[in-house]
Amino acid sequence: MKLRLDRLFSYPRTRVLSREGEVARVQIDGLVCSSVCAVRSREALARIPGVRRVQVDFASGVATIEGAAADAAAYERAIDGVVGGKALRRALDRLRRSRSGPGRGDTKAAA
Repeated sequence: MKLRLDRLFSYPRTRVLSREGEVARVQIDGLVCSSVCAVRSREALARIPGVRRVQVDFASGVATIEGAAADAAAYERAIDGVVGGKALRRALDRLRRSRSGPGRGDTKAAA
């Protein structure tokens, strides 16, 4: 199992990097571990109606999603549904943002 504890300070968010036909590449910020976070994210994205196949690269945090195109909000909801320790993750995310100053370190999801 690979761990990236530095990612614990970012609440998991998604943003669509690209769409080509029925393939979307989605950045997932905040994946902490390869054996739970990445797997749970893959499974959650695979449950979106129309999705046929999902691969999640833990190192880059990029999910490749094949199937009917979903909107960015569907990806965000799927990931939010599998986040462990939501209250702690949100508190750490707020702390990280407050320490980075206004306008820095803010990684909002694309809507």
